[in-house]
Amino acid sequence: MRKIADNQKGFTLIEVMAGIVILSLGLLLLLPMVVTSMQANDFARGSTESSMYLKDKMEELKNMDPPTSGADTIGTVVRTWTVQSVNSSLWQLDVTIDWADRHNRSHSNTITSYMTTR
Repeated sequence: MRKIADNQKGFTLIEVMAGIVILSLGLLLLLPMVVTSMQANDFARGSTESSMYLKDKMEELKNMDPPTSGADTIGTVVRTWTVQSVNSSLWQLDVTIDWADRHNRSHSNTITSYMTTR
């Protein structure tokens, strides 16, 4: 029979399996953070997109003479705007965006501005 040398170096099977178990548990603990991060990124994307739609409509209303109230839909985003006369030379412009994230939770953003008559 062949004799095994006493000076062999390396890891035993038990040590390797214990390392894999510890690594797996660590990765499992990171999973909720990944899910939370994905949800936050989805919300940030929708919020940024809705802010762009808000600003676009507000600029469009400020360039109208006279501005008028209305609504439209861009994909799944519903945009409504109202124009109210504050006095003879001042209008209040309100633009509201309603949008839903990928889990169908609805969100809303509103921007208000004032415009003088020309």
